[in-house]
Parts: sequence; structure tokens; C-alpha cells
Amino acid sequence: MAIKHFRESLIMALGVLINNKLRAFLTILGVIVGVATVIAMVSIIEGLGKAFTNQIESLGSNTIFVSKFDPGLRRTRTNEERQRKDLNLDDALALTNSPSILSISPEYRKQTITVRYQDRETDTMQLAGVTTGYEVTRSNYIAEGRFLTEFEINHREEVCVLSADVVEALFPFTDPIGHEILIDGRKFRVIGVLERLGNFFGQSRDIQILIPISTFIKYYPIERMKSDMFFFIVVRPSSRAEVTDAVEDITEILRRRRQVPLGAKNNFGISTQDSLLDLYNQLTGATALVLTAVSCISLIIGGIGVMNIMLVAVVERTKEIGIRKALGARRRDIMSQFLIEAITLTGAGGIIGVLIGAMISELVNQLSPLPSSVPVWAVFAGLIVSLSVGLIAGLYPAWRAAILDPIEALRRE
Repeated sequence: MAIKHFRESLIMALGVLINNKLRAFLTILGVIVGVATVIAMVSIIEGLGKAFTNQIESLGSNTIFVSKFDPGLRRTRTNEERQRKDLNLDDALALTNSPSILSISPEYRKQTITVRYQDRETDTMQLAGVTTGYEVTRSNYIAEGRFLTEFEINHREEVCVLSADVVEALFPFTDPIGHEILIDGRKFRVIGVLERLGNFFGQSRDIQILIPISTFIKYYPIERMKSDMFFFIVVRPSSRAEVTDAVEDITEILRRRRQVPLGAKNNFGISTQDSLLDLYNQLTGATALVLTAVSCISLIIGGIGVMNIMLVAVVERTKEIGIRKALGARRRDIMSQFLIEAITLTGAGGIIGVLIGAMISELVNQLSPLPSSVPVWAVFAGLIVSLSVGLIAGLYPAWRAAILDPIEALRRE
């Protein structure tokens, strides 16, 4: 009996919805906007999360970065960070004493250099002074030729290893191995080409030229480091399981070497995949909070609209309610009828909102590099929220309809 009553009420609710299309659409517009915002937000944030995780993992699953700056995505640094003492090669050498560390790669970098080969020139490449530990630590190996040797580093040789984009810019039709290029006017012999790494957040990772770290220091003295030059240490733990131990060892060694007082904050920064992902979650968490607030406001507005239209429906159908009561309908029958109508109304809005949100997600997926997709749980969450809005918004109008006196209701014109 209850199922039959529910089916009849649902058919009546759909009939009311079809007969008043424009009014119903305007009523549930807030619900549509709220649900569509939630679906689009979740799909985009999940897409960003996947893209961010893939980009971080492309740096190396166990990679740890150590510099004098605190980890973060911001470009501006505090005065306290800028005034810190620079890390140096002795700090990097001290880290090799940790049993949890497999290899290290101390790196000096200069972001603005001019590179030339015959009549071809580029100023968009980066220069890096590295050691023989670079390949293993960075998981960036030689594709052609060979890598730097200890002899070349100890004797400050003018040799270099090129990344893929440098080769394309300077040697589009020639094998670069054995040729000489000019780096800021100085001759360097090409001895190898690195494997292609791809992009990191839209920026190519194949724009670097590697030279012996000793040669870098010879031509770009540490005491005269400019704003476009910096030094950091890349560390590779023995395994993924030892990342935490490696971070603890690095912290202990550097705090002791840099004479950080007990209880004082580190005057250096350590970045791992987990710390970068935490930063990402903080950023997206704030964005999600704002969008959730917008969605809630839309849903509240939609709920108020549904309540108002249901109160109007009670007034418009007072005589119908009176007739139903005169024929034996109970209060709970009347109440359930109006509740089902309200839930049907917002449920339709929820379905439309899910479809619109899915369309936005697909557009983002097609028009951007983000792997945006709608998770199943978000669809169910959107529908449940929309149905809940209908239930809450329909309670008062349904109660008003249920308590109408049948005699008074039948007298209404």
C-alpha cells in the first residue's frame, strides 16, 4: 500500500513539474548551481591532484631537496631567509656520512646564460655545476656520449653535457658530441647528451647545460653569486622507506654544522614529495572551502525557493487538499505527497546539476592538460544533498498542508 501511495505521489509530482516547467526551473536554479559547482570543483581538484602528484613523482620517487630557503610554492622570500648563510660543498660532503643516504648531488645553478654554436644562439638555457653523483641522484642518465668524470671535475675541465632542448636549439641537424660551444663567451666541448625529462608544471626540464662544479665555481665565484644564481643539494635515500630517516639525518647534520641553537627553527629548508603534496593540499583546501561556501549559499537559496513555491502550491491547491481529506486522506498522506513533490523538484535539480558539472569537467579535460574526471562518490553526494534540500525545504509547507481543516479548505474558491 505504501509503495502504491509513493508511486501515485511521485506521478503527481512529475505532473506538476511538467505542467509548470518554467516555474520549476527557476525554483531549482539555486540547487542546480550548487550541485554543478560541487561536481565541477571536485573533478577539477582531483584532476589537479593527479597532475600535481605525477609532476612531483617525475622528480624522483625518493628525491629530497635541501636549500637555505624554506620549502614552498611562493617566489618571494622573507628577509630572514635571504640573510641565512648559504649551504656549501662541505655541507653536501658531510651528508654522505648518513647510512640512510644512497647518493647526493650538490648543484650550483645560473638561470641566465648565453649559449652559441656557429650562427645559432639561445639565452633561455640554464647552467648547472654538478658532480658525478648527478645521474644516480636525479635519475637523469646519458642518452648519447658520456657523463662528467672525477678527473674533469678535479681539473676544472671545460666540458659539458647538454639536455635535449639545448641540442634541438643548437644542433638541429648535427651530432653535438665532440663539438665546441660558447657559454657566456667561453669554449666548452660537448661530451654527452642527457635523456629527455619532459615538463614540470609547463616548464621544460630539458633546458640545462651541465658542467663540472669546479669549473662553475672558477667562472662564477661563490663570493660574487648574483640573484640568478643559487646552490642546493639533492639527496637520494637508500630506499623509499628510508626517506624519513634520511630527512632526520640531514636535519641533525646541518643543524650541528650551522650551529642552530637547541629549540630554534632550522635555518635551512628540506623538501620531499610528501611536503610538497602537503603544500598542495593546503592550497586546494582553501580553494575548496571557498567553493563549498558558494555551493552552500546556492543550495540555501535553492531551498528557500523550493519552500516558497511549495507554500504557494499549498495555497493554490487548498481545495484539492480539502477534497482529498473529505475522501479519507490522512494527514500523513497529505504531508508525504508534498514532501515527495519537494524532493522530486530538488532531485531533478540535482540531476541537472550533476550533468552540468560533468560537462564542465569534460570541457576542462578536453581543453586543458588536467586529467579532470567526475568521481562516483561526488555524483552520489550531489544527489543526496539535493534530495536533502528538498526534504528540509518541504517539511514546513507539507505540515501546513497536512493541518488544513477540510471544511475550511472546501469553502476556498
